[in-house]
Amino acid sequence: MLFNFAQFFRLTWAAMFQAEGTSSQLSPKRWRVLFWWYLLVPVHNLITQVCFGLDTLLYPAFRQQQVKAPIFIIGNFRSGSTLLQRLLARDSDNLTAMKLWEIYVAPSLTQRYFWLWVGRMDARWLGGRLAGQLTKINNRLLGKIQMHSVGLWHEDEDEGVMCQTWDTTFLMFPFAFMAQMPRYWRFDTDIPRKRQDKIMRFYKQVLQRHVWFHGGKRYVAKNPAFSVKIEALRRTFPDAQFIYLVRNPIDTVASKTTFFSYIWHYLGTPAERHPNKDFTLELIGHWYRYPLARLDAMPESQRRILPYEDLVDDLDGTIRDLYTFLGLDVHSEFEKAIRETVARQRDYESENRYSLADMGYTVAFLREHFADIFERFPFGENGRHIDVEPKLESELHLEVNLD
Repeated sequence: MLFNFAQFFRLTWAAMFQAEGTSSQLSPKRWRVLFWWYLLVPVHNLITQVCFGLDTLLYPAFRQQQVKAPIFIIGNFRSGSTLLQRLLARDSDNLTAMKLWEIYVAPSLTQRYFWLWVGRMDARWLGGRLAGQLTKINNRLLGKIQMHSVGLWHEDEDEGVMCQTWDTTFLMFPFAFMAQMPRYWRFDTDIPRKRQDKIMRFYKQVLQRHVWFHGGKRYVAKNPAFSVKIEALRRTFPDAQFIYLVRNPIDTVASKTTFFSYIWHYLGTPAERHPNKDFTLELIGHWYRYPLARLDAMPESQRRILPYEDLVDDLDGTIRDLYTFLGLDVHSEFEKAIRETVARQRDYESENRYSLADMGYTVAFLREHFADIFERFPFGENGRHIDVEPKLESELHLEVNLD
């Protein structure tokens, strides 16, 4: 059993008694968030740990499952990883990726088979009424989340399975206490090796379950947080291949600052419009420089560095090039999926605009701060979705839905 009890109690104490002046300061809204969090998450953690144990008794064959040449899509948040992962996942003959329900509701085999059984009983005896209600709940709750498209049946970031152990970067969102949080955002360099190995062993076992459940297909994950787990991933999966998505830092800072602000405001009542801004900027910089340095030292057969513009401007050509890199053939059904996605992308025009001035930044500052990144990649001058002049307060909003 892997569970970080020390982290659980440390963050719980901070949430109750050390939250004043932080992005997670107590308020009626914050108390409601904490009520539902502690009502649901620890209980589900316990149930899942029991089900992990049952897996070894009921489905022992998963322990022999190999996870061959997994594909890890990495890069800063807001760099197009959702688009790429969900398109690759449509190649269901070759690839498999975790959907949201598999990550947060049923990471164990026992839970998955239980919910599949419930679905069959619902279809047989209730005419699918439970499924209909679940769809309404999914649309009402998850449909309101303003990130990328979120839903129980959509592929997403499997870093979320680490919420079962309380050993994840994601905890910085419900618990914005950076001083009390281990530096998961610098995983390879700052988390002790012994702890790293325990975390990665747990992650591998989760992947073994998933790959076994899906018939031994090749696994594809997209995780910005894995940008700083490259060495740990290579120790665990020596034949892994990495696709690093790199976007103009001006766009990344604007989009990611807005994205993080949205989550912290969604889960609490921060005093600042853009809380933890210095932390966010430091994280972005590390998630550029560290992975690029590690990938540069890696054999070319294991890594591909892909500019965001190549992905969105030439999706068809980029996917075909990636399939050559991955050693896969583009079959007829996947050809159709590519054409459909390209057509949607061609008709899509982002309505999101970001004002750097409202965040306290200038283009000149960011170009200097990320001078090494701009020197390496021929990005545009100001970014794609940037307003140089500040917006009126009445025009500002935190709802974003980009990439």
